[in-house]
Amino acid sequence: MRLRLQKYIAQSGVCSRRAAESLIREGKVLLNESKIAQIGDSIDPNVESVSIEGHTLRPKAKQYLIFNKPARVLCSKKDPSGLLCLYDLLLPSMRHLNYAGRLDFMSEGLLVLSNDGHFTNQITHPRYGIKKHYHVWIKGIPNISQFLTKIVQEGIQDDHDLLKALSAEKIGTVQGVDILRIVLLEGKNREIRRMVKNFNGRIIKLLRNQMGPFVLNELKPGKWRTFNQQELSFVKQISESTD
Repeated sequence: MRLRLQKYIAQSGVCSRRAAESLIREGKVLLNESKIAQIGDSIDPNVESVSIEGHTLRPKAKQYLIFNKPARVLCSKKDPSGLLCLYDLLLPSMRHLNYAGRLDFMSEGLLVLSNDGHFTNQITHPRYGIKKHYHVWIKGIPNISQFLTKIVQEGIQDDHDLLKALSAEKIGTVQGVDILRIVLLEGKNREIRRMVKNFNGRIIKLLRNQMGPFVLNELKPGKWRTFNQQELSFVKQISESTD
């Protein structure tokens, strides 16, 4: 079966499909060690080879994990100041996996980890419409209804970004702390924290519990699991939809 060249490169775990297209345009990709690849080329992996800057690609078996990131863990390979990093919590055999949709240091919850570059690009890019669901514990906003209406209907302009939620609702109050459910479509950098700060509020806890069809359920902080059959079917579905 023939594959589009950029898809084959992404499946090899080198980079996303978009980054693969850039490598092709820059003339860094060779077919069968001699022909400079062009956008639009396709290959049969069983009989043809692909190399990037002298390195022949060997597609790895695809891996897909759900990880529950604890708070006070940095989404990074390592940190010069010695902060605990995501990859410190993974097995050595998992450290080649990339995360999709980072969480900041104090935030916790669902991360998708994979060596399928095309897939991770799909579930993080706004064009694919993957919804991100959060539970947020906050203090210091007297009029929660006004805050919820604002972030859904108008959005908040902050540092040249329009911060806007797809939906938001209050689901409870415990000892003076309001608990909100917020759904984002894009997920800009620290988006919910910036929304709350704009209203002079303070976040006690921020948890992402769902991303598209991927749900934490009972997964404990610091633990991971492989995709179930339904989740793998979704991977296949979105991959085929963009071939």
